[in-house]
Amino acid sequence: METNSMGPGQDKICRCSKDEPALLHGALPESPFNCMQCKKPILLNDAIISNELKHAILKWAKTYNSLFALWSDTTEYREWAKQKLQDETGSINLEGLQIAQQYNVMRKTYYWMFQDNSDKDYVQPQQCPFCGATMVSILNNDFKVCHGCRVAYPNKQTSNDENRLNLRLL
Repeated sequence: METNSMGPGQDKICRCSKDEPALLHGALPESPFNCMQCKKPILLNDAIISNELKHAILKWAKTYNSLFALWSDTTEYREWAKQKLQDETGSINLEGLQIAQQYNVMRKTYYWMFQDNSDKDYVQPQQCPFCGATMVSILNNDFKVCHGCRVAYPNKQTSNDENRLNLRLL
């Protein structure tokens, strides 16, 4: 997770207004946050956040990234990691939701709920699993969100190959 001056070039990072919504997604390579408008990473050094929150974000992202790597890169631990990543009330997702809520104070933030959409049985939820509200499209992205709970779910067409290669989910 690159958060220093050695990160992506200036043309490859978000320079949008803080009014544009963000997406917290632990498997993104440059930053756990992406802008939903320009679809570029939001670097933590560009955010005015406490060191405590920055540390919590980086710790969470490291754990999420480890689970994601076990899911995407192994056979032996793939199902176990998938179960952990998809457990909406599991610790990795509850912690991610909490971090998204804390970051939301500075910039509207949604939390990406992992789904193995290569799974033939995957169906994008039409209602939010947390509050029951209707999931809606936001901007021109390949996922739906619940504005109340600030969660995002991929649609069936979002490719896992794309997730693994460049993680350009927005």
